[in-house]
Amino acid sequence: MDILKSNTFNRLLILWCLMTVNGCKSSRNNYAPPPPPEVTVSKPLQQSITPFLDQNGVIEAVDEADVRARVRGFVESVEFEPGQEVAAGDVLYKIESTQYQASVNSATAEVASAEAAISVANALVRTAEAEAKKTGQNLGRAESLLSQNAGSQAEFDTATAENEAALAALESAKANVQAAKAAKGQSVASLAQAQIDLDYTTVKSPINGRITTTDIKRGNLVDNGEKLTAVVNRSQVFANFSVSDRDILRFMNEKKAGLKPGEKLTEADLSETAVFLKRETDEGFPFKGVLEYIDPEGVDASTGTLRLRAQFANPDDSLLQGIFVMVRVPTGDSVEVMLIPEYAVLRDQRGQYVLVVNAERKVERVAVTVAKTISGWAVIEKGLTPDSRVVVDGLQRARPGLEVIPIDKKLEVDDQTLLRGFSPTDRTPDGAADSSATSPSEVE
Repeated sequence: MDILKSNTFNRLLILWCLMTVNGCKSSRNNYAPPPPPEVTVSKPLQQSITPFLDQNGVIEAVDEADVRARVRGFVESVEFEPGQEVAAGDVLYKIESTQYQASVNSATAEVASAEAAISVANALVRTAEAEAKKTGQNLGRAESLLSQNAGSQAEFDTATAENEAALAALESAKANVQAAKAAKGQSVASLAQAQIDLDYTTVKSPINGRITTTDIKRGNLVDNGEKLTAVVNRSQVFANFSVSDRDILRFMNEKKAGLKPGEKLTEADLSETAVFLKRETDEGFPFKGVLEYIDPEGVDASTGTLRLRAQFANPDDSLLQGIFVMVRVPTGDSVEVMLIPEYAVLRDQRGQYVLVVNAERKVERVAVTVAKTISGWAVIEKGLTPDSRVVVDGLQRARPGLEVIPIDKKLEVDDQTLLRGFSPTDRTPDGAADSSATSPSEVE
């Protein structure tokens, strides 16, 4: 019995030991390193863009004219509705013309009277000429008789006096003719002024355009020079804007770079430069115009800016007078640039850098020089090559020297985001295609 108990105990002891050993083996931890983290990498995007400068501007109509009364009188009728399109010469108001018609009639009568006076004066001249001829003949006979001792000195003196009187009367008659003609000229001038005043009683539109509202009603008395309404023609508009002296110098230097040896930069080279415009709600710069004016007085010393003006076609009235716009002026020829997302550019005490993945799939720190940023994209001037694999996603998982699993992604940007120049299908201000237009590049 003791032997049997002893064997049972031994078997239990051996089973316990085996369970203990297996349990210890099963609880042992074997370390397995985690797999390399995944990051998204992209090669820089290469695009052709045009350097430009952007400035805020204000729209102004090219043609705008106040309509004013040119004579005093009561308004008989208003011949338009506010906002109506009118053409130059269209009648807008009629002012009471009775007194002005009377002035025309009076001046016409004065002209007729002056013409009659001229006729009378001419008749008197002819009479005086006949008398002068007669007395001249008498003087000649008296002189001949006196020389032959057949006449007296008294007769000769009388003939001489009569001839001189006749000649004086002739000169007076001729002077009266000139005076009558002068009076006629004055009467004609008065008639012309009276006719002008009469014509001014019909108030016409000075230009083509859209007419504004008016506070002048039928029966109102208006004075000479009083503003009645205004006509605005917005088929062509100006965009007024200013640029800094630094920007205009850069603009001029880039224009000079395009000149041939020996050529000088002229104002014509600066004007007629293509200019592009967008409103607040536009995507891209759909309106194309031309740089039309550069302030001849130069840079304003108080502000350090130069006033410029560009002209744009506005056939569909899309550019309203007074709205604020963005004006873009290309400052040079298109150039190839290297772009990466702006957020991929990091900065520390040593400067700007990006993280790239090399051929061994390890992360490297590469210092870069950013020329400029354009709406979320960085233009890389130095540091990268077209084959650089830049970390654009998973930056928090990437550290220099760390091995990663790169996932390639191609950077893309559509034409509306980065304009590389208008193609034949691009929109011009009048909605037509313009294959000759060239637009500045842009990232929205």
